Amino acid sequence: MDLSEQSAKQILEQLIRIRTSQPLGDEKDAVLFLYDLFESFGVERTVIDHGKNRASLIVTIPGENRAYSSVVAGHLDTVGVEKETWQIAPFSAFFDGERMYGRGAADMKGGITSIVLAALALLESDFRPCNDIQLCFTADEEVGGIGATALCDSGYLDKAVEIVVVKPTNERLGLTEKGALWLTVEARGRTSHAAVPETGVNAVEQVTLFAQNISEWLKKRGKYRLLGYSTCTITTLHGGSHPNVVPDYATASFDIRTSPNIDHRVLLEKIHFLAGLQMENENSLDISFQIKMDRPALGMEEGAPLVKVFADIYKKLKLPWKTTGVRYFTDASIFVPKLGVPFVIIGPGEQIFFHQPDEYIFLKSVVQIANVLNAYLRTNR
Repeated sequence: MDLSEQSAKQILEQLIRIRTSQPLGDEKDAVLFLYDLFESFGVERTVIDHGKNRASLIVTIPGENRAYSSVVAGHLDTVGVEKETWQIAPFSAFFDGERMYGRGAADMKGGITSIVLAALALLESDFRPCNDIQLCFTADEEVGGIGATALCDSGYLDKAVEIVVVKPTNERLGLTEKGALWLTVEARGRTSHAAVPETGVNAVEQVTLFAQNISEWLKKRGKYRLLGYSTCTITTLHGGSHPNVVPDYATASFDIRTSPNIDHRVLLEKIHFLAGLQMENENSLDISFQIKMDRPALGMEEGAPLVKVFADIYKKLKLPWKTTGVRYFTDASIFVPKLGVPFVIIGPGEQIFFHQPDEYIFLKSVVQIANVLNAYLRTNR
């Protein structure tokens, strides 16, 4: 398989047409397609079945030394589709000569294509790595991470010494990743007529104040390199029953994004403290919350050996060298804490665009990252 736009187009258009949208996922359909692509090579292919037509895949290229492995990982699922907002059919894989459109074109079918192109080019050259190379194609990265969790728990990755997570970074090298803490918050206050709101305790206002207090504490922690400030955002809010009644109950979802300088255990202690302080100020107020998801933030130093490997590759390929941070969570937030290995994040596509209608990716970018990954795999000696 040559590292060309035509080769990229052939693989990518098939991947886009295989629908792997959340919440159903159906990643097993994509797993079977990828499984067949590696049929004619002497590689180990392991399907991890999650049930309900969901699966992950590990392709292992055996090395001279089977005791260690380098891991390259990308996910197969995509976010859902609201077809009425698309101008181009989301699963048509329409190609305009430069860009390919479709749900998952950037996140993450383009990145999967880069991994496959790099690996097939390596295999066709009869290159034998020093250590094993493990290509991981995971299910459910966009929601619960069942694929990455299953791969770690299976023991298949116990010999991993480093991991490259492929996600859209606009071809920059990602060194940091924000953590995500999702909370479901409930507030109970005291109802009153809206004409005399001071006699009640407005649960909606109290939930909003709670989020503001968390945001202020996070902001005081300062900016983090490549990521900016940590944030707390209300993403859903429900409360009240009548336009002239002060609501005594409200529920909300908080999406908290954290930098690596914030330990989530310390953050949760502070959130409990802020809730208690707010309830002390309002005797009829009760605030409670439940954790819906907890993904840690991650960070790597620019002087780390794995980072230097990629810096050398970019120099040899005469590509512009830029580092970045990613504000979304990835499978790295599961892989890295469980495996205890260094990481980087890299991939084709723009990270600010990929969940939008008429999602697209430049084939040139897919091929460029394929060349970078191919060069990385060849450093395994």
